[in-house]
Amino acid sequence: TAARLAQAAQDSELRSLRYQVNPHFLFNTLNSLSSLVITGKNAAAESMIQNLSNFYRTSLSIDPLEDVTLDEEVALQKRYLEIEAVRYPERLNAEIAIDQDVRGTKLPTMILQPLIENAIKYGVARTNRPVTVSITAQATAAGTEICVSDNGEAAPTPSTANRQGAGIGIANVRDRLEGRFGSMARLETEQRSEGGFVARIIIYKERGNGG
Repeated sequence: TAARLAQAAQDSELRSLRYQVNPHFLFNTLNSLSSLVITGKNAAAESMIQNLSNFYRTSLSIDPLEDVTLDEEVALQKRYLEIEAVRYPERLNAEIAIDQDVRGTKLPTMILQPLIENAIKYGVARTNRPVTVSITAQATAAGTEICVSDNGEAAPTPSTANRQGAGIGIANVRDRLEGRFGSMARLETEQRSEGGFVARIIIYKERGNGG
């Protein structure tokens, strides 16, 4: 039937969007691993390989069309941050604060991955000082609000301008939220005047609140 074909097409698109996340991340990680090996940092390289293995073992075992809880998603992203901490041991600080009453919120797996990768690429990699990447989640009057933020550089530059929405990662998150929730969720982004960037996912309680 037409409805069944439409659902199959939507499932295929969502699966494709989900798997877009992996190649870019793997490319960056392998480059970092190569640098560690070349510079003789064998212990750090071994740690990164172990963390990478654990990350992919978990992420690839999850059906791309299945939702996970926010708690499960954050646990997976902790593994990713451990990988990046090997890459930026002096610059990357991670803070996670998830309110108890939203830990069971369902959302697409690895939906936070591009947002955290964006924070590290533009907030951590392009500065010479420590930068904090934060993952927070709380219940609001509208629904569940999940934020990924960093306190990187203040002024947007040509190299960081696409943080606001033109980047592939940000677009991927928007497309996946729309495919999964329709008008029941949205992604907001904000370049902080005092420095850094905020990506905010809002999952609404009631239809129509997304504007």
